[in-house]
Amino acid sequence: MKLAVFACLLLIVPFQAEASSCYGKTVQIWVSNGRNLHEGLGRPDPYVVVKIGSDSKKTKVINSSTNPSWMEKMEFPEATSDMLQMEVWDKDDFTADDKLGTCMVPMSSNGHDFRTIECKMDDNTGVVNAFYRCF
Repeated sequence: MKLAVFACLLLIVPFQAEASSCYGKTVQIWVSNGRNLHEGLGRPDPYVVVKIGSDSKKTKVINSSTNPSWMEKMEFPEATSDMLQMEVWDKDDFTADDKLGTCMVPMSSNGHDFRTIECKMDDNTGVVNAFYRCF
C-alpha cells in the first residue's frame, strides 16, 4: 500500500511543479504606474525595462513625473526563464540614463489569474506597480 501511494506521488508531483512554472508559456505583463519616483533634485523622466531571460521590452518615457502612469501591456511568448526583472530608469537627454531601481521577481503560473508586483526603488521610497500572468 505504501509503495502504491509513493508511486502515485512520483507521478503527480512533477506535473504540479511543471504547472506552476512560466517557462515556455506566454507571459503577459502590465506595467501600471509608479509612485514617489525621484532622481536627484529634479523630476525624473521615468521608463521601465522588463526582462525575461534574454528578451526585454520597454515602456514609453513619461516626462517630468514623480507619479507616472503607463498602463502598458507587454507579451513574452515562450518565456525562457521563470525570473522577471524590472529596471526603472530616468531618461536623460545629454548624459547616460540613471537607474532608479531594479527588482527580480520569481514568476509562477496561477491559471489565467494575474499576480501583482510592487518593485521598490533603490531609495526605498518610490515604487513601480505591475501585474502579470503566464498561460
